[in-house]
Amino acid sequence: MMKHFSVLFAILCGSTLAMAQKTDVAFVTGESFVNDYKVSFTGTPTTTNIIRTNSHLFLEGTFAVRLLNARLVSLHLEVPVVGIPANGHSFTTIPTINFLSKTTVNTSAVFVTPALRLKILPSAPISPWASIGGGWARFSSELAPTTNRGALEFGGGLDFKTRLPLLGFRAEVRDFVTGDPDFGFVNVLSQTNGVLHRHNIMVGGGIVLRL
Repeated sequence: MMKHFSVLFAILCGSTLAMAQKTDVAFVTGESFVNDYKVSFTGTPTTTNIIRTNSHLFLEGTFAVRLLNARLVSLHLEVPVVGIPANGHSFTTIPTINFLSKTTVNTSAVFVTPALRLKILPSAPISPWASIGGGWARFSSELAPTTNRGALEFGGGLDFKTRLPLLGFRAEVRDFVTGDPDFGFVNVLSQTNGVLHRHNIMVGGGIVLRL
């Protein structure tokens, strides 16, 4: 009887571990980078400003479920949620017609982009992976209403295993491509808000918990 119980207990433990390895949660932090872009304003004469975004800390939480395990590769459905608490945007010239004498505008951003992640050698100590997906970006400015934009996400990274089965580490780079947020500009001549050309690049690392 004791032997049968031991076998049943081992099977249950193995099944629980197998189920646990199908899901994971990652917590990542690092530096965010955004490309420069131009905005033109009406006036006499017409003026053009190049807007530069300062690099800033980002925070990310990602939940993932394994859909397929083919030993050499595995496929996961993941939902990364990334937040940038504050970003400073500076201008090449002082846009007095828009912000009086203000040269910097602060914004925050949130990205939610369900994606597919392909991992190579998922059982190896170091597993490279690539991700692609799409979803939603939300920008909040101190001088304008909240802006919602579509977002395309792609990126990749490395997962590192440890001696603890439930704990790992991750290094990653993700790019969330969106349209421009609304900074509260007036007298705007041209601004490509809806075009996916704004690259919000996140470079960081953190921990992975296999639930």
